[in-house]
Amino acid sequence: MRKLTVLAALFVAASASAQSLDDVVSNVMKEYGGKAAWTKVTSLRETGTVVPVMRKGDGKLTRTWSGPGKLKVEIIYPTETEVRIVDGDHGTRNGKDVTGPSLDAMKLQAARLELPMLLATKRAALKDLGTKDGIRAIEIPLSETLTLTLNIDSKTWHILRSTGKASGLEFVVDYSDFRRAGGLLFPFAEAGMAMGMPTANTKFDAIAINVPATPPPPAAK
Repeated sequence: MRKLTVLAALFVAASASAQSLDDVVSNVMKEYGGKAAWTKVTSLRETGTVVPVMRKGDGKLTRTWSGPGKLKVEIIYPTETEVRIVDGDHGTRNGKDVTGPSLDAMKLQAARLELPMLLATKRAALKDLGTKDGIRAIEIPLSETLTLTLNIDSKTWHILRSTGKASGLEFVVDYSDFRRAGGLLFPFAEAGMAMGMPTANTKFDAIAINVPATPPPPAAK
C-alpha cells in the first residue's frame, strides 16, 4: 500500500511538471473565470480591513484599480488617512510625489491587481521556473527593473503567492480565502511581507467589478 501511495505521488508530481506553460496559463485563466470575462474588466474596487504590523490601529481600506498601471489606495486609520496613487511612472503619497523604491513598490502593487490577466497579456515574456512540490513558479518581467514571480498550485490552479522584485527589494504577498465575485475568482485575504518581514494582513469585505467612477460633487451655486 505504501509503495502505491509513493507511486501515486510521483505520478501526480510528474503530471504537474509535464504541463506546458500554455496549459498552465489556460488552466489558471479558466479557474479564475475565463480569459474572455477578464478581458472585459476595466476597473476593480476592493474594500476591507488592513491590520498593519508596525503600527497600532486597523485601517479601513479602499483599493481602486482603473486599468493597467493605475491604482488608488486609501487607508483610513484611527489617527490619520493615507492615500497612495500610481499612474504609470508617476506616483504620489498624500499628494506628494514619490520616486525610487517607494514608487517601485506602488508599481508592483498595481501590477498585482492585474492578476491573473498578466499571465495572458505577458505570455510571450513569461519565464517558466518549473514545478516543485506541486507548485509551479512563473516569472513575469514587468520592465527592465521590475519582475513579479507567481507560485501556482498545480491542483487548484490558484495563485498562492506573488513575489515582486525591484531595485534590490523584495515584496511578497500570500493569497488565501478564494471566493467568486461577479463570476471571477479573487483572494479575499492577503498577507504581505517586505524583505522577509511581515508588513500587514488584509481581508476584503467586497470586491466590485467595473464600478463607475464616483462623479465629483456639484459646484456650489
